[in-house]
Amino acid sequence: MMLALAAAAVAAGGSREAVPPYPPASSRFVADTTEESVSISSTLYSLGNLYAYIDGCCLYPMDGKRMEEELVAAMVDAIGDPYSYYIPAEDAEDYSDSNAGSYTGIGIYLSKMSPSFADLEDPDSWMVIIASVFPSSPAERAGLRAHDMISSINGESVASMTASEASKALRGKSGEDITLTVHRGTAVFDITLRPERIIAPTADSMMLSDGIGYLAIYSFTMTTADSVRKELESLLQDGMKAIIIDLRNNPGGYVEAALDIADMFLPEGILLTTKFKEGSGRRDIVNRASSQVIIPGDIPAAILINGGSASSSEILTAALAENGRAITVGSRSFGKGISQEVRPFSEGYIQITTGHFFTPDGNDIHEKGIEPDYEVLEEEYTDEEMEAFAGFMETDPFDSYIEEYPEYSAENISRFAQMHSGSGVPSHLLEMLIRSEYLYQLDYDERPIADPGYDEALAKAMEVLAI
Repeated sequence: MMLALAAAAVAAGGSREAVPPYPPASSRFVADTTEESVSISSTLYSLGNLYAYIDGCCLYPMDGKRMEEELVAAMVDAIGDPYSYYIPAEDAEDYSDSNAGSYTGIGIYLSKMSPSFADLEDPDSWMVIIASVFPSSPAERAGLRAHDMISSINGESVASMTASEASKALRGKSGEDITLTVHRGTAVFDITLRPERIIAPTADSMMLSDGIGYLAIYSFTMTTADSVRKELESLLQDGMKAIIIDLRNNPGGYVEAALDIADMFLPEGILLTTKFKEGSGRRDIVNRASSQVIIPGDIPAAILINGGSASSSEILTAALAENGRAITVGSRSFGKGISQEVRPFSEGYIQITTGHFFTPDGNDIHEKGIEPDYEVLEEEYTDEEMEAFAGFMETDPFDSYIEEYPEYSAENISRFAQMHSGSGVPSHLLEMLIRSEYLYQLDYDERPIADPGYDEALAKAMEVLAI
């Protein structure tokens, strides 16, 4: 399960994946003579007759638009694929806004299955799942993280919500608080956040010590490759001798962007193979490096991944790792090896899974993920620590502390953790929370985008590259 399970992209800053163009009209829809196909044709014919009967005889007026939307949604749900969904006309504008990269919200990518898949015994089937959190967003400052699950928004259960409805609720209104009931492992706690105007991040970079460049890619959009190219050229001008590419909590997006970035590192080799349904009229696609290298082969590379790295992030990771161009550090990636095609329909959109990805070595990563070369597990907390965290967040001690100690420094971060050492919240988490608040107070251009002193996986990657 991952991004946009059922219209998660609508208002939570989600993304969709680029796919090959439609096949020629003559081969787009291939006739199927199976009994099942005949049965479906008969059903559709019967539905037409039923519509005519209801329209002509029902005592009450019929809402034709509503009937159409519910029939379309039911048809897509019947596929049984949580990545395929229908976005009705009323949500189309929100969908377009979120893909434009700017919206009001709390700063997360999310996923949620359609209510038709809901099983209250299985939280994955009905709760909202956070796929990743935007840097310096209200969600990050509140301590939310990838894989957290949300069961209610402002006291209303999300079980019966579609993903677009949940996304709308999470967008909220600028200046008005929303309260989320969050599940992390077996811990359950409430967090209150205030939505803000969010600009979905794409990429950023900086130079670390020892000539190591750091490139963070937050999502893959139509403009990401151009942004990454500029960042890489800047790092080269600054004398970069090695590079770390951070794809943690990057839920994916346009596949072409990932392939274009892989081209910047690889002079040759297979990047990706995409296979389609037999009989669809679509030929398998093998993407190869196109010799548009920007980063010379003698500059070693490392990629940071975790459970929030999915789809296009995994495509880029596998392309560089399996071609021997990069090592990987962190924890196992999410495991989304399929692509969806988005097309307009009746003033809305339909997203359907159409392609299956395979890595350069022919590996199928779907529901498996990529295991890193060097494992660095993310911090885990006990139920008692999470209960303490929930209570601590209600006290909201950050603003008063920063007012008293306004300078962003390691000393002030450490002091905050020491002052609240009796709260039951782990020291590392206290430091991360106050650090996020300090960063939010800084102008965007002044914020450090990476800090190995607070990032074990990044520190490990720097250690490996320095060998």
